Amino acid sequence: MHTSFNASVLLALSVITSSVSGAAMHHAHQERALTCYADNTLRALERFSSDAATYCPKLLSSSSQQIPGNLGAIPASKLSSACTCFMKTAAPANPVPTPPTAPTSAPVLVPTTSVSASPEPVSTPSSTSSLAGPTGAPAPGSNGKTYGGGKRGLVYDYKSKDYSKYFRGSSKISFASNWNLNRSPAPGVDLDYAPFVPTIRVDGSLKNDNWAAGVKSLISSGTTMIFASNEPDNAGQANISPGQAAKVYKSYIQPFKGQVALASPATTNGGGNTGLGFLEKFVAECADCHFDIINVHHYVNRRDLSIDQAVSAVKSYLTKDVAAFLARHPKQFGGAKICLGEFWLWGASDEDGAEYLKKLLPWLDAEPSVAAYQAFGGLWPGNFINNAGTGLSKSGRVYHDL
Repeated sequence: MHTSFNASVLLALSVITSSVSGAAMHHAHQERALTCYADNTLRALERFSSDAATYCPKLLSSSSQQIPGNLGAIPASKLSSACTCFMKTAAPANPVPTPPTAPTSAPVLVPTTSVSASPEPVSTPSSTSSLAGPTGAPAPGSNGKTYGGGKRGLVYDYKSKDYSKYFRGSSKISFASNWNLNRSPAPGVDLDYAPFVPTIRVDGSLKNDNWAAGVKSLISSGTTMIFASNEPDNAGQANISPGQAAKVYKSYIQPFKGQVALASPATTNGGGNTGLGFLEKFVAECADCHFDIINVHHYVNRRDLSIDQAVSAVKSYLTKDVAAFLARHPKQFGGAKICLGEFWLWGASDEDGAEYLKKLLPWLDAEPSVAAYQAFGGLWPGNFINNAGTGLSKSGRVYHDL
């Protein structure tokens, strides 16, 4: 199992119903982080979501409510704003009708490796080959290029200026993604040095007529994993209900069981009916579904946490909250690994972002439960690209080298 879940073997497709591009998605995440998720007090409510779901509506309608014992450590002055955010993130989402993006020609990727959900090591068919060599060393792809053999992915906006040249030559980058089915709809951003993580969009009817043919073509070229919906629990992203997400999964992801690794919908680290709460309801609607990977996102704000606290928050979320979720669902998630599909410390300076990565990346690389990760620094000026757009920022250099 461990050898099958090499980072380069992961992440190949994601289902998303929003028409937001990568750049707009970046701003949507930031807006969410700076408003509803700005005060880290919300994390305490998320940890005791059942209490919060009962207590918060009463508090917001009357200030004379007795605070439940599990919430007693939260400063009373912060409870009202935290509850407002909790109720906002717990609100049910409605689908946003958007037309699908049709795939163009499939890129040449790396050799396919089948992945099983068995908790024990499995043998892959003789027609496939492992992407990385022993100990995770880079291995040549089917197009003659050499890719990184670790867990690290690079997120980019396929409509933005091509800054990918600044990561060319990094042995750390094992895959790249852009929330779309294609690397780029036209000549532009070129990440041919990393296996691509395509993304599919579905329309307001939860359909995409190009999906099956597009995925089959990608698999024949080396795609080794597919993602389900991208943040269905977020009104700024896929924005669909657990039942709708299950319908999408059953229609478009489950049919490829045994051909590629299958990942759960990528959820936020929100509370209430979002995050793992959303995923609980999704799994109930998808009782016969199979998952090789649980895909989660994690964002916190620098003004609320020290860098060490932010790093600890990621570790705790993955090894406690996500691990507990997996333990509750051995039927569907037996042997599943974690993909930290997006993470970042919002509001961090370039220096703080670099320090955050220095402290977190070695842990992610070494943690056996984590199969892959993507920092949401991204190929944008002010993130992993410097403000002038002339090279890597300090945080980008860490992500390139460490």
